[in-house]
Amino acid sequence: MGRPGPLTAGHQEAEVTLRPATEDDSGVLLEWRNDPEAVRFSVSGRGVTPVEHREWLSGRLADPGTFLWIAQQAGTAVGQVRVDVEDGIGTVSVAVAPSQRGRGFGSAVLQAMVVEMEPVAGVRRLRALAHAENTASIRAFERAGFHRHGRHEPDFIVLERTVGEER
Repeated sequence: MGRPGPLTAGHQEAEVTLRPATEDDSGVLLEWRNDPEAVRFSVSGRGVTPVEHREWLSGRLADPGTFLWIAQQAGTAVGQVRVDVEDGIGTVSVAVAPSQRGRGFGSAVLQAMVVEMEPVAGVRRLRALAHAENTASIRAFERAGFHRHGRHEPDFIVLERTVGEER
Protein backbone atom coordinates (compact mmCIF):
# COMPACT_ATOMS: atom_id res chain seq x y z
CA MET A 1 0.00 0.00 0.00
CA GLY A 2 1.00 3.63 -0.31
CA ARG A 3 1.72 3.72 -4.02
CA PRO A 4 1.03 7.10 -5.62
CA GLY A 5 -1.84 7.85 -7.93
CA PRO A 6 -1.42 10.60 -10.53
CA LEU A 7 -3.23 13.88 -10.15
CA THR A 8 -3.22 17.01 -12.22
CA ALA A 9 -4.55 19.92 -10.21
CA GLY A 10 -4.49 23.17 -12.14
CA HIS A 11 -1.19 23.35 -13.97
CA GLN A 12 0.87 21.54 -11.35
CA GLU A 13 1.56 17.84 -11.00
CA ALA A 14 0.72 16.56 -7.55
CA GLU A 15 0.81 13.11 -6.02
CA VAL A 16 -1.72 11.26 -3.90
CA THR A 17 -0.66 8.32 -1.77
CA LEU A 18 -2.80 5.91 0.18
CA ARG A 19 -1.95 4.56 3.60
CA PRO A 20 -3.98 2.08 5.62
CA ALA A 21 -6.36 3.75 8.06
CA THR A 22 -5.96 3.05 11.78
CA GLU A 23 -7.95 3.71 14.95
CA ASP A 24 -5.94 6.96 15.20
CA ASP A 25 -7.84 8.23 12.14
CA SER A 26 -11.20 7.90 13.89
CA GLY A 27 -11.61 11.64 14.59
CA VAL A 28 -10.95 12.86 11.06
CA LEU A 29 -13.01 10.06 9.52
CA LEU A 30 -15.96 10.97 11.76
CA GLU A 31 -15.54 14.65 10.88
CA TRP A 32 -15.57 13.88 7.15
CA ARG A 33 -18.49 11.44 7.54
CA ASN A 34 -20.64 14.02 9.33
CA ASP A 35 -19.82 16.92 7.04
CA PRO A 36 -23.19 18.32 5.82
CA GLU A 37 -22.40 17.63 2.14
CA ALA A 38 -21.32 14.06 2.92
CA VAL A 39 -24.51 13.47 4.90
CA ARG A 40 -26.62 14.99 2.13
CA PHE A 41 -25.22 12.59 -0.45
CA SER A 42 -24.98 9.52 1.79
CA VAL A 43 -27.24 6.50 1.44
CA SER A 44 -28.49 6.88 5.03
CA GLY A 45 -28.97 10.65 4.78
CA ARG A 46 -28.02 11.13 8.43
CA GLY A 47 -24.93 11.77 10.52
CA VAL A 48 -23.53 9.20 12.92
CA THR A 49 -22.73 9.45 16.62
CA PRO A 50 -19.17 9.03 17.93
CA VAL A 51 -20.19 5.69 19.50
CA GLU A 52 -21.69 4.42 16.23
CA HIS A 53 -18.57 5.54 14.39
CA ARG A 54 -16.13 3.87 16.80
CA GLU A 55 -18.03 0.57 16.54
CA TRP A 56 -18.21 0.85 12.75
CA LEU A 57 -14.48 1.67 12.42
CA SER A 58 -13.41 -1.17 14.70
CA GLY A 59 -15.50 -3.58 12.65
CA ARG A 60 -14.15 -2.32 9.33
CA LEU A 61 -10.52 -2.44 10.47
CA ALA A 62 -10.96 -6.02 11.74
CA ASP A 63 -12.71 -7.23 8.57
CA PRO A 64 -10.28 -8.89 6.11
CA GLY A 65 -12.72 -8.06 3.29
CA THR A 66 -12.47 -4.32 3.95
CA PHE A 67 -9.71 -2.08 2.63
CA LEU A 68 -9.74 1.39 4.19
CA TRP A 69 -7.16 3.99 3.25
CA ILE A 70 -6.39 7.60 4.10
CA ALA A 71 -5.39 9.58 1.01
CA GLN A 72 -2.54 12.03 1.46
CA GLN A 73 -0.96 14.69 -0.67
CA ALA A 74 2.41 16.00 0.50
CA GLY A 75 1.75 14.48 3.94
CA THR A 76 -1.66 16.12 4.39
CA ALA A 77 -4.79 13.96 4.62
CA VAL A 78 -7.07 14.91 1.73
CA GLY A 79 -9.67 12.13 1.92
CA GLN A 80 -10.45 8.49 2.41
CA VAL A 81 -11.45 5.54 0.27
CA ARG A 82 -12.92 2.22 1.36
CA VAL A 83 -13.56 -0.99 -0.54
CA ASP A 84 -15.77 -3.70 0.96
CA VAL A 85 -15.23 -6.97 -0.94
CA GLU A 86 -17.87 -9.66 -1.20
CA ASP A 87 -18.19 -12.37 -3.86
CA GLY A 88 -15.53 -10.83 -6.11
CA ILE A 89 -17.10 -7.36 -6.13
CA GLY A 90 -15.56 -4.43 -4.28
CA THR A 91 -18.05 -1.79 -3.19
CA VAL A 92 -16.28 1.58 -3.17
CA SER A 93 -16.91 4.54 -0.90
CA VAL A 94 -14.86 7.73 -1.16
CA ALA A 95 -14.80 11.06 0.63
CA VAL A 96 -12.67 14.13 0.04
CA ALA A 97 -11.93 16.41 2.99
CA PRO A 98 -14.23 19.46 2.83
CA SER A 99 -11.24 21.83 2.65
CA GLN A 100 -9.82 19.91 -0.34
CA ARG A 101 -12.92 19.63 -2.52
CA GLY A 102 -12.92 21.04 -6.03
CA ARG A 103 -9.22 20.35 -6.59
CA GLY A 104 -9.44 17.01 -8.42
CA PHE A 105 -8.54 14.84 -5.45
CA GLY A 106 -11.60 12.59 -5.85
CA SER A 107 -10.45 11.08 -9.12
CA ALA A 108 -6.81 10.88 -7.94
CA VAL A 109 -7.86 9.01 -4.79
CA LEU A 110 -9.99 6.62 -6.85
CA GLN A 111 -7.18 6.03 -9.36
CA ALA A 112 -4.77 5.23 -6.53
CA MET A 113 -7.34 2.84 -5.03
CA VAL A 114 -7.68 0.99 -8.35
CA VAL A 115 -3.90 0.46 -8.38
CA GLU A 116 -4.07 -0.93 -4.84
CA MET A 117 -6.93 -3.30 -5.71
CA GLU A 118 -5.37 -4.78 -8.87
CA PRO A 119 -3.25 -7.37 -7.01
CA VAL A 120 -6.04 -8.37 -4.60
CA ALA A 121 -6.94 -11.97 -5.43
CA GLY A 122 -10.52 -12.66 -6.40
CA VAL A 123 -11.65 -9.06 -6.93
CA ARG A 124 -13.01 -8.79 -10.47
CA ARG A 125 -15.18 -5.70 -10.36
CA LEU A 126 -15.50 -2.43 -8.45
CA ARG A 127 -18.93 -0.87 -7.87
CA ALA A 128 -20.09 2.40 -6.34
CA LEU A 129 -23.31 4.26 -5.69
CA ALA A 130 -23.21 7.99 -6.28
CA HIS A 131 -26.07 10.34 -5.49
CA ALA A 132 -27.51 11.59 -8.78
CA GLU A 133 -27.05 15.22 -7.66
CA ASN A 134 -23.40 14.69 -6.65
CA THR A 135 -21.98 15.53 -10.06
CA ALA A 136 -18.44 15.99 -8.71
CA SER A 137 -18.43 12.43 -7.38
CA ILE A 138 -19.86 11.01 -10.59
CA ARG A 139 -17.19 12.84 -12.64
CA ALA A 140 -14.43 11.59 -10.30
CA PHE A 141 -15.57 7.98 -10.73
CA GLU A 142 -15.81 8.37 -14.51
CA ARG A 143 -12.28 9.87 -14.65
CA ALA A 144 -11.09 6.80 -12.71
CA GLY A 145 -12.51 4.48 -15.37
CA PHE A 146 -15.93 3.73 -13.88
CA HIS A 147 -18.95 3.60 -16.18
CA ARG A 148 -22.60 4.24 -15.40
CA HIS A 149 -24.40 0.98 -14.94
CA GLY A 150 -27.99 1.96 -14.19
CA ARG A 151 -29.74 3.33 -11.13
CA HIS A 152 -30.31 2.17 -7.58
CA GLU A 153 -33.50 3.62 -6.21
CA PRO A 154 -34.35 6.96 -7.76
CA ASP A 155 -31.56 8.97 -6.10
CA PHE A 156 -28.41 6.93 -6.84
CA ILE A 157 -26.42 6.03 -9.94
CA VAL A 158 -24.50 2.74 -10.06
CA LEU A 159 -20.95 3.05 -11.43
CA GLU A 160 -18.73 0.05 -12.18
CA ARG A 161 -15.38 -0.90 -13.60
CA THR A 162 -13.40 -4.07 -14.05
CA VAL A 163 -10.25 -4.39 -11.97
CA GLY A 164 -7.23 -4.20 -14.28
CA GLU A 165 -9.25 -2.41 -16.99
CA GLU A 166 -7.55 0.45 -18.79
CA ARG A 167 -9.11 3.87 -18.21
